[in-house]
Amino acid sequence: MPIIAMVSPLVALALCAPPSHPLIAEVFYDAIGDDTGWEFVEIFNPMPTPFVLAGARLEAGDGAGPDRWTLRWVGTPGDTVAGDGRFVIGGASVTPAPGAVVQLDLQNGPDAVRLVWPDGAVEVVGYGPHALAEYFCGAPAADAPSGQSLARMPDHSDRGSNAQDFVSAAPSPGAANLPRRDAAMVAGRLGLEPEQPAPGSAALLSGAVANRGAEPLAERELWLEASEAGSAGDLTLASMPLEARLAPGDTARFAIPLPGLTPGKRVLRVRMHLAGDQAVANDGDSIQIRVGPGALEVTEIQFHPAAGEGEWVEVRNRSDAPLSVASFSLADRRGAPGLPAAGSDPLAPDSLAILVQDRVALLARFPSLDATRVWQVTPWASLNNNDDSTRVADIVTLREVDGTPCERVPYSASGVPSGVPLERRADGSWAPASDPLGSPLEPPRSLPALAGRFEVSPRRVGAPRSMIASVGWDLPWPRGRITVDLYDLAGRRVRQVMAETSVAARGERPWQATGLPPGLYVMVLLAHPEVGSGTFTASQPLRIDGSAP
Repeated sequence: MPIIAMVSPLVALALCAPPSHPLIAEVFYDAIGDDTGWEFVEIFNPMPTPFVLAGARLEAGDGAGPDRWTLRWVGTPGDTVAGDGRFVIGGASVTPAPGAVVQLDLQNGPDAVRLVWPDGAVEVVGYGPHALAEYFCGAPAADAPSGQSLARMPDHSDRGSNAQDFVSAAPSPGAANLPRRDAAMVAGRLGLEPEQPAPGSAALLSGAVANRGAEPLAERELWLEASEAGSAGDLTLASMPLEARLAPGDTARFAIPLPGLTPGKRVLRVRMHLAGDQAVANDGDSIQIRVGPGALEVTEIQFHPAAGEGEWVEVRNRSDAPLSVASFSLADRRGAPGLPAAGSDPLAPDSLAILVQDRVALLARFPSLDATRVWQVTPWASLNNNDDSTRVADIVTLREVDGTPCERVPYSASGVPSGVPLERRADGSWAPASDPLGSPLEPPRSLPALAGRFEVSPRRVGAPRSMIASVGWDLPWPRGRITVDLYDLAGRRVRQVMAETSVAARGERPWQATGLPPGLYVMVLLAHPEVGSGTFTASQPLRIDGSAP
């Protein structure tokens, strides 16, 4: 049964922070999930000498009605808060352990807590939209969201109003809400460029730091150290000072050059060093990376299906051991990662599997596929069909479920006919599939030799006009850049078939003749070597709808 506190009318009119007394610095009343054991109230002593808490009373106020104060804790003769120190009253789950372990059972706003001292001084901290003045001082503080505490900022603030003195902040029992000196890593900002570097190649490890203290930090006062986690301890990779000056509240970016790394899955850490830092728990961050290729590679991308089969991505197990496809996630460059449905057999080495938006629709479209290698992914991040200003439509991303990168494939949709997937060629380049339907669960079709350097097949496109022709080339160089245009017999360019594109020596590209009037046309190839000088030109006739020349 709760103990009702009896307080005189004079006490109820107390000031916000009575002079020459410790004060309430932090209140945590709404943990995420069950509050039991996590709630706490922190008392801060801004004076240089210890203060005995014997007889001090902590009470909880129910703002639903007048004079609803309930005793939660009474200080004993052994309870003391050190000079410039803190005393925490809280549940058994609070870390570090409170000075007094108490089940507080605080309510969410509009409610309040108050400290009643043996000499009659009182401090009230109210939060939420109160109607009764006894539950706040000046104006109540805003109700803190779940998982956040109500923190006095800075710790000695006394502006005569709960609303001015208290803000929502990450819980910090036993530590300063606004330390004098505190440099912190900004969580979640670490990144590696390139994201998945080749073995032995250099990379940049970047992130951000913030000055969360009350004092400015001078240039080169803060040092950053990058290391790689290992079973025998961390191996330092590089260190550098932060050249920027940081005023209180400022943030700054950093980029640490790293030497070439060995292949495989790695954990990189960044740790800051600042003399006199009063909150070292926020001085580090880490990131999971992969150097070199991962076990699963993307081999085909259907980003704009034309027959209702849904989008799909073909992958290959390039490792030498069976692989659980369910241990990887698939995403585009903005969507939440989707997970393949669990339960299918592991994927054998050098075998293909398909990650799909709609498993039923895909198997209906391709009924001869091995259904055990078709995996439904949920949620599916829809792939874009149009390029942005960087000439990239989207980025297909594979990660291990712990977030470690595995594969990242930016693709362009330019010049890819509707319904035709993109395939990875043997040289690592990407091109529209030789077969307009694609090659799900099969390697790309080998391109036959051409009779010449440039061919269009068929040379006569019949109805319907959306029929696809194949444009093939065989360049005299290992790689080149080609442009293909269509001209009428008057020499006017009527359509660009392929914008300038980097290609392998031998290649094909499907092309749609939709919208062209009947007649005879000439398709012209212009090619340059990717390295060196030279030009190659070839042409082929094309007849639309069987019209006579």
